[in-house]
Parts: sequence; C-alpha cells; structure tokens
Amino acid sequence: MIDPVLYDEMCSVFFPIFKKLSVTDVYSITLGGSHGKGIASRASDFDFRIYYETPIESEKMKPVFEEVSALCDQWKARDVKVDGIFPRSYAEVDAQLDLWLNGHGKLVPYEWTVWGYNILTDIYNQQIIEDPYGRAAQWKERLSVYPHALKESQVNHYGSSLEYWRNDYHYLNKVNQGDIVFLAYITCRLVQDIVQIIYALNAFYYPGDGMNLKYSQPFAIKPSDFEARITAALQPTPSNDRNAEQYNTVIGLIDDTLLLVKKYREGTK
Repeated sequence: MIDPVLYDEMCSVFFPIFKKLSVTDVYSITLGGSHGKGIASRASDFDFRIYYETPIESEKMKPVFEEVSALCDQWKARDVKVDGIFPRSYAEVDAQLDLWLNGHGKLVPYEWTVWGYNILTDIYNQQIIEDPYGRAAQWKERLSVYPHALKESQVNHYGSSLEYWRNDYHYLNKVNQGDIVFLAYITCRLVQDIVQIIYALNAFYYPGDGMNLKYSQPFAIKPSDFEARITAALQPTPSNDRNAEQYNTVIGLIDDTLLLVKKYREGTK
C-alpha cells in the first residue's frame, strides 16, 4: 500500500486537474479498481473516477487529459502508477444503473477488461473521496440490496448458454479432434457463465476480471469444491487425456450449477 503522506500529495496535485472537467461544483471523485475493493498490492495502480453534472466543452477536454497524462508520467517515475482518469456524467451512470437494476444491463467491451466493464461492481466497490452533493453516495445506496430483476436476468442469460453447450455435439467433437484453440476459448467462456450464475445466486456483484475465486470462497451457494474444480478446468494437468478430463470437469460443473439454478427457480415459485 502507498504511504498515506504520499497518497495525500498525489490527490492534492491530481484533483485540481480532474475538477477542470466539470463546469460546476457538482462533481464526485472516487477511487475504483483494486484500491476501491480493498485488495490492492504494491503493484496496483490507482483508478480514479470523476463524475460531473455539466462537463466542459469537448474541445476543452483534450488539454485536461494531456495535463493528467503528463502528471501520470511524473508519478510513474516515482514508482506510483495512476491510470489516468475515467470521467463520466451523472446522467450516464444513472441510465446504466437503471438498465442493470431492471435486468437489462450489458457488459461494456473495453481494451483493458477481458469480459467487459461492469458498472455495478465499479460503483458498488469504489471508495468515495470527494462527493459534496452526495451523488456517488446515492448510487451506493441504490446498490445496497442486490435486485431480484438482476438475479433473474443473470441466471436466465448465462443458464441458457450452459444448457446449450451442455449437449452441443460440436463441443465434444472438438475434444475428440484435439482442437486446443477452440477448447481454450469455450472453457473460458463456460467457466465465465458458471461464475456469473454463482455470483448472482449468492447476491454478490460480479467483480469483473479480478479475484473471482477469492470472493467466491465464503459463498453458501456453489458446487462442491468449486474453486478447485474451476482451477482444474482452466489449468488441466498434462496427460494424454487432458482434453477429455478438462471437458468432463467443465460438464460436471455445468450440471452442478444448473442443479443450483433449478433449486433457485423452485424456491421462487
């Protein structure tokens, strides 16, 4: 973790530049990423977000971003990595939260995230630093209870994928053919589907790319030996039957996950 004195210095030089993106004093500055989640290491960067009600004109934004970039370079030379700034309007976030909380949200593809940016875990876990009008705090309050509509949409969407691939003959054919490129992809995709369902059943916001199996450890609802079996699926032991063993591990996880989905649906009738 960074020294508190150094952190205060970092905030004091970055924040005045961040605030240039907002026309008014209605803004919020938060810290997301691993620092926001409380799992940062010495190698973690600082992911700051600024939210505003009224942004400056678009042509005036570029000089601000250039200022931030130059400052990031200065701090990188001091072995402190600040990952720029992620600016968004309150209206944009409100609209995205409305979609997700009503079961219609979509992961947003970005270069820096494998499965897509998930606004829920970002907003829920971010640490509020400056929030003079309490707007960021209102978002966290909205997410304090995991919504039923979100659970339903996640279980249905990813459950449909698992049900399809569970019996798809192409999957087994690729195992028999030893098509490792296909198998690498489909294994990761199906593990992702499984993980999404398990997080939803446990009413825990999916943490994105980071620490999926760490957060799942205390879950009450999950297949037996969940973390070990997921690891075995993604990192199969080298052998002549590795593809078949990987396939059987994934199918077993799918069956156990769909059984949990069935129990959930029976319990909601």
